Amino acid sequence: KQWYQRRVRVPDNCCTGFLNEILEEDDMSIEDFKGPLGKEFNVGGCYRNVLFKPSEFEANIVKYSEENEKLVSTNLDSVLGREFSVKNEGSRTALMLSFTLPRSCYATMLLREIMRSDDV
Repeated sequence: KQWYQRRVRVPDNCCTGFLNEILEEDDMSIEDFKGPLGKEFNVGGCYRNVLFKPSEFEANIVKYSEENEKLVSTNLDSVLGREFSVKNEGSRTALMLSFTLPRSCYATMLLREIMRSDDV
């Protein structure tokens, strides 16, 4: 595998070829970032996965009555030793999601995909 940008690994796939083509347009190569030029223009960072499957994913449908009704316990509840349970009754319906994502994966992107509608 090739390295540049402070030990960021360049993928050993078609992306490397694409990156090389872009750099060649400016008479550069990945190797240029390993020398003095790299020290001046090098930035930290990493590559992100295009797709990532969340772990510990759970989805629950909960019924509630009031618009501002509390549906989840908070850190303050835990600190104060308060017990909390959802009544799960009423005319309103909520989808409650719980999941784990690694660093550099964003919950907002997952929620956007879940809420995507063909009507929008």
